[in-house]
Amino acid sequence: MESPLPPLPSMMGPYILQDLVDDLPLDTPENPNVEITCLEFWEENLYVGTSTHELLHFVSLPATLAPGASVEPPKQMYILASRPQPPPTPTVPTIPPYIKKIIVLPTTSTALVLSSAGFLSFYTLPEFTPLSGAPKLKDVAFIGGQDLNEVDEERIAAAEGRQVDAGRGKLFVVLAKGKLRIIRIGDTARLIKDIELKARAVEAVRRNMIVCIATAENYALVDVDNIRQIPLFPISSIPPSDSPSPTKSGPDTPQSLSQTSGSHVRNTSRSHPPRTSSLTPRERRNSSATASKESSATIHNRSSSTGSVRGQTSRQSSRGKIPTARGGKSASKPTHLSPPSPTSSRPLSPSASSQPSSPTARSETGLAAPSSSSKASSVASSTTPSPGSTSPTKTTPIGPKFSVKTEALISKGPLIPHVASPSPSEFLLTTGTTWEDPGVGLFVNVEGDVTRGTISFEKYPDDVLVQGPWVIAVVASRAIEVQRWNMDDGESEGIEGRGVLEMDDNGCRLGLSETIGLPGRVVGAAMAMLRLEMLHLRPGPDLENNESPELRRRNNEERIIAERISTVESSVVAFKGKRICALVETPLVLRLDSLLPTFNDGTPKTRIRNTLKTLRKIDAIEPTTERGFHEVSYIRQKCGMLLLGELLRLETFEGTDIQPDEIILSEEALIESAVDPRVVLAMFGGGFIEDIVLGEGGVWVYGGIRLVFDEICARRAERQVGYQRDTLLLLKRYLAVWRRKKGFGSIADEKEVFATVDVALIRVLLMLDSPEYLPQKGFTMVSEGNVRGELYALVDQDVDEFEAISNLLRSFGRLYVLSILLQNMKMYREVLVTWKKILEEGDKAGEFEDGEEKVRNYLLKLKDRSLVEEFGKWLATRNPKLGTQVFSDDKAKAKFEPEKVLEILKEHAPTAVRSYVSQLVEKGNKKYANDLILLYLDDLIKVLEEVPSASERLRDSYESYRALTSPKPTYREFIADNSLPLVETDGAGDTSETNWWRNRLRFLELLGGESPYDVAKIFGSLVKFREVLVPEMVILYGKEGRHEDAIRLLTHGLKDFDTAINYCLFGGLSIFQTREIITDRDEQKTLFAVLLGEFLKLEDYQERMEQTRNLLERFGGWVDVTHVLQVVPDSWSVEMLSGFLMSALRGLVKERAEASVMKGLRRSENFRMEADYVARCDDIGPTIER
Repeated sequence: MESPLPPLPSMMGPYILQDLVDDLPLDTPENPNVEITCLEFWEENLYVGTSTHELLHFVSLPATLAPGASVEPPKQMYILASRPQPPPTPTVPTIPPYIKKIIVLPTTSTALVLSSAGFLSFYTLPEFTPLSGAPKLKDVAFIGGQDLNEVDEERIAAAEGRQVDAGRGKLFVVLAKGKLRIIRIGDTARLIKDIELKARAVEAVRRNMIVCIATAENYALVDVDNIRQIPLFPISSIPPSDSPSPTKSGPDTPQSLSQTSGSHVRNTSRSHPPRTSSLTPRERRNSSATASKESSATIHNRSSSTGSVRGQTSRQSSRGKIPTARGGKSASKPTHLSPPSPTSSRPLSPSASSQPSSPTARSETGLAAPSSSSKASSVASSTTPSPGSTSPTKTTPIGPKFSVKTEALISKGPLIPHVASPSPSEFLLTTGTTWEDPGVGLFVNVEGDVTRGTISFEKYPDDVLVQGPWVIAVVASRAIEVQRWNMDDGESEGIEGRGVLEMDDNGCRLGLSETIGLPGRVVGAAMAMLRLEMLHLRPGPDLENNESPELRRRNNEERIIAERISTVESSVVAFKGKRICALVETPLVLRLDSLLPTFNDGTPKTRIRNTLKTLRKIDAIEPTTERGFHEVSYIRQKCGMLLLGELLRLETFEGTDIQPDEIILSEEALIESAVDPRVVLAMFGGGFIEDIVLGEGGVWVYGGIRLVFDEICARRAERQVGYQRDTLLLLKRYLAVWRRKKGFGSIADEKEVFATVDVALIRVLLMLDSPEYLPQKGFTMVSEGNVRGELYALVDQDVDEFEAISNLLRSFGRLYVLSILLQNMKMYREVLVTWKKILEEGDKAGEFEDGEEKVRNYLLKLKDRSLVEEFGKWLATRNPKLGTQVFSDDKAKAKFEPEKVLEILKEHAPTAVRSYVSQLVEKGNKKYANDLILLYLDDLIKVLEEVPSASERLRDSYESYRALTSPKPTYREFIADNSLPLVETDGAGDTSETNWWRNRLRFLELLGGESPYDVAKIFGSLVKFREVLVPEMVILYGKEGRHEDAIRLLTHGLKDFDTAINYCLFGGLSIFQTREIITDRDEQKTLFAVLLGEFLKLEDYQERMEQTRNLLERFGGWVDVTHVLQVVPDSWSVEMLSGFLMSALRGLVKERAEASVMKGLRRSENFRMEADYVARCDDIGPTIER
């Protein structure tokens, strides 16, 4: 008992079966179990030959799509139009005849019908009525053999829209009565040539005028032009004596005749005759030369003689192995087919019986093929001898039904031959050992030499066709095996190279037939994948449940387009019982889609790798058709979405073994997929859905993409997995690439797409720069750049959806980034309002460093006076120094008068008035110096009145300075070096321990400056603090010309002797200034005399002597010696004043010497002048006055 067939592989094979008719109405009350034996399509007509020797003409009705129907295209309906008169049958047939073959000739509106009884009849098209006056041929075993080269040319011309001249008709091969007849069928049928054959042939395929024929046992090539035959190898490698003989055959039965006629060929082939044994010596040389041109790499491992092929097949078959294919390499096996069960069908072999072939014989195929390598015709399942040559008494009775249920009564006969032509110079022939063992396909050229590696079949085939690069075979009467014949040596044969199809096992025989008029078939699965559908990216009511007229129109348009691009041309049908299926080449989209993993296959690592592997296959495909473009686009999009879906599902990349390059490849796949970025964002979900901008038409995607999208979103909703930083970085790079496409103009819904991209890109950058994802920074698998810098650069460019982006930035609390966006939009007020909010509420992100200074710089660039005034006075309130610079800086574009600024500041920012006036004074505006001094004076007095410790500190500073021993710095240097750094506060009224001290220093500088001010007013204000404000009093005394008082305070109050000397040299202005202003020498002498008197009044004797001696020695030239001697105490010895006296005496000597020299110089000058006068007089000469 046979084992059941294993299930079909999950991956899609090269061909699929598509139902044409589920249950063709064939039965009649007299014959309830009628089966199809052959058929042909032409235009809207279906012509069927049955097992009861009937011809049925069906007409198809246009299929209509019912409202709300699925995307699966509806099936056409066929109604019976007529029952044409069948060909004649023998008067007393030994077995019920059946229709073997139907050939349609559209160019002549003629059809040929071959009966199993050997009668060939002619019919008209499309009515299918017997052609009046047409000949009726008898004893015909085969009709076909149209030149396949002409078929290829006609097909190319039809594709290009050209008409082909049928000429005088078409040549066909007729095998009858041991002859090969070439007939021309046009308006009439004419015999062109008769060729006697060595054996009774049952099948033929023609290329030009070379015909490859098959007898019951052997193959041969026939050169029709030169009328010569080239014997090839036998069909079976088992000797005839070992072949099973199901019935007794008399000497006159077809079996005995075929065996007798074929014995010579078989015996000859065993002795290894040369392939060109029937050729002339010259022809043999040409044949050998042709064969020698083939590459040794292609030939050396392949069969070169029938003996070797037969021996190889026999040995391998006996071990139950598939013969070596493709130059000795083992071919990968498709789904295993077990031997058929006793109830399964088995075609009767050509030599299985001595009576005419029974209806269980295999069907014939039609003519035209869709590709250049096709089988134009096939043989009947058994040799059909002339009725007169049969011996009824020697036959085995067979029931009237054409059903494999009679298989138990029929023994398996010898193998039947199969001939096809895959290319213009090659023929494909089958050979084997038994029906249960594997079969082998060999390729021979027109010279009879093997040209390429063999192909293998799971079991010896019942029928073989060639369609383009595919060999289609019926195996074990219940499965269709498909494999490539043109695969190069070393190329892998996997799911892409082989496939197995099955029809339901209803106990009937499975047959194949080529047709010329089969309309293109819509592949429903491909249509469902490639049809554009609206994708709902946001939760809400389903618009499809309430279709608008516009949506209904669009859906209809997309259905029509999807039908067109999902339509596949086919010329092969499979039939079994009353069922007819089209054998359709699997669309590329289905084959590639079947290679992609599901979400439950293996691990994320394996799923990602398998998807990337499929993408590499796509890279080698260059689509040249509309359908090819959509197929590649769909697979790319699905691969990109699957890869992204895998990354989104991961809670962590640790332990997944996913490599960085695989993340990069996934990113590239997503970019190259060209999937709408709004779909990608919807897959991420969460806040990204809010960023999606939709147009009126919505988002349309392929139907298959919609399913993938729904599944990914459903799985994410179930698990609620967050985002990994690597995944967000991938999204960032993906969106950045899309953003660079802005302006290309070739993107649908461009406005909505790029508006979405802008918002989403900013969102993902904000997320990456947020506390939630920053901890993962530095630990990503793919390196990242400066995310914050990218964010700033992005918002500083032109972006769409300003409102959405600004709201997004506010929601993330990124006000500084918002201000950059507002600056780019030239919304100056909003920028300042945002910065004001940051400064007042705090900068949590730490982005607005030196914020007040940035506000100042921004205001300096503005020309809007009202805006500058509003935020300038606000800034002056917060930071008087920076705020007042907005009004006083020369670089400011908005100019204000100082009086106006003072008015503004006094009203809104009084603490900034002093800072502003100070800046005016520093720029040389002297008229505000008095105001500035009064402001500092008010502050100083306020501090002294309110802070008792301030007076104490001043007194302490004096005591500390007086305690210093000489040499010591000036008091100005002392208090400057001992003051702390300035602390920024609100300005005036500053009572800070640090600031009031420094403000006092500034006050001293202003007092000692050249700017005019009201001395009396200031003196009156300070007089009550004169004991603690000694330097201030010194300056004021100097301003009033009270030099003695000033020098006294410097000498006795501060003991700042160096400053006292400077006072005498440069005047009172130099006390707290660095400028050297030389006063009149007489005034200097007067001041030094006063200073000498004060030094002599110093209480400390040692200090008095030291300072007096130092003064006299350094500046003795400014004092009169007589005055010194008068004021110096008599108790001082001459030695104490020796320095001064020596200096004075040297001065006197110097003066006397200088006076003598001057006197001499004057005398010399007088002599020179007198000499010049005398010389001038001589030059003039005397004059006489009359």
